[in-house]
Amino acid sequence: MKYPTKVFMPIWSPFECGMADRMIAELPDEEERAVALAAQYYFQGKYREAVSESQTYLDSLCPEIRSAALLLHSMANVGLGNTEETKADLFALQQAMKRPEDEHMAAIYEALRFLFSVFFHQDEVPEFVQKKNMALLSEGTRLYVMYGVSHTMYLRKNYREALGAAKAALMIAADRFPPVCVYLNVAASMAASSLHDMEQADDFFHQAWQIAEKEDYIQPFVEHHGMLQGQIEKYFRNKNPKRYNEIAEKVLAFSRGWMKIHNPNSVNKVTDRLSPYEFALAMMAVKGKSNQEIADYMHISINTVKYHVSSIYQKVGVSSRKELEQYLNR
Repeated sequence: MKYPTKVFMPIWSPFECGMADRMIAELPDEEERAVALAAQYYFQGKYREAVSESQTYLDSLCPEIRSAALLLHSMANVGLGNTEETKADLFALQQAMKRPEDEHMAAIYEALRFLFSVFFHQDEVPEFVQKKNMALLSEGTRLYVMYGVSHTMYLRKNYREALGAAKAALMIAADRFPPVCVYLNVAASMAASSLHDMEQADDFFHQAWQIAEKEDYIQPFVEHHGMLQGQIEKYFRNKNPKRYNEIAEKVLAFSRGWMKIHNPNSVNKVTDRLSPYEFALAMMAVKGKSNQEIADYMHISINTVKYHVSSIYQKVGVSSRKELEQYLNR
């Protein structure tokens, strides 16, 4: 007997920014409330709570709920450094993908396959979700897939295409999907920064934070810390040190967990050699920004930049920006 269809990721449904808790509480279905709450915890960087809330539904009879629970459980365990749990969740999803229950679940599984490949920066990122499957996804899920498209273009160094994809999706979203809009603004900021358009990058960063702050969504900034190229340091490190330390602590934990999945054989863990601040400066350097440009953007002296760059080179054992880029991309 086919299980009644439920919402895959209720947190990707439209709701007014700042009203997530109310939206979740008003969901009529218990399982949908649970996965929505798990997602809320995850976006807030509350990994243990996200794991606990999603744990019960990993074997749900409803494929939409089960796949959402596995997604959230796996990602929260990345932040906790529980590599084996993450791998087990990914394996369970891979097995389910081989036997989709119906065309709707086939579309969801294709979207998940694409998003996981993008998130873990796999060398062979699959082609984008097919048009016929995009049509079967909820609007919020389609928009999150567009974030994945933008991120893919960024990883391929097609920064203008990355920016265009994120901007187009943001126009469609029209602030109706708060967590998705945070990710889209972050992706747009990353692309603009890599195009050396720091004014536009800052605008997108501010738009992302204006939404995120109302729900305490710090996780999108944790996940994309280095690719945001110094923006977190510029806007939080001195102005709001408590918030910065909270994000930096999560960055270290999440990056270590992410690296165990992305490149478990690497013996030169950048997360163990550089602080989040040094990593941000390193990313700016390898993205083509001169010492003077870094100094001007971060409001520090050029001598301070030179000191940090020299220290970074020494810590990771390189002598040029090109070698630093190769090191960071391992």
